[in-house]
Amino acid sequence: MRTIAAVLLFVTTGIATASAQQQGSWSMDHGHAADAAAAAKSAAAAARAKEAAIAAGLPLSPSQSTNFTVNGDNVLRAASPLTPEQQKAEADGREAWQARCRPTVIEDRDGLRRTKYAEPDCDLSRFNTAGK
Repeated sequence: MRTIAAVLLFVTTGIATASAQQQGSWSMDHGHAADAAAAAKSAAAAARAKEAAIAAGLPLSPSQSTNFTVNGDNVLRAASPLTPEQQKAEADGREAWQARCRPTVIEDRDGLRRTKYAEPDCDLSRFNTAGK
């Protein structure tokens, strides 16, 4: 009998949840569609004002001149490959750091892996010479 009651409870809950999801987003809007339309209208007006200022040669306001680009481009370019001389210098620096700092990985009592160094200040950078 308990099994039948549990099954009926799950079926009823499933039906109620499904019907609530089928109501459509308009029932849960709470007036935010008008806010979204007003925000879109405001953004379009701001874009038109910026274009007009640029066309007229006027200085832009701080909010108009703010852009989130690097060097005027939305694409970040990868660094150029290292030259053979730079690769050799990189390898030499890494070897010198390894020889001086001798990093070892130990596991603490909580099971976390931590890197331990033979010299102080080695954790700041592998090319750090502060300990010399």
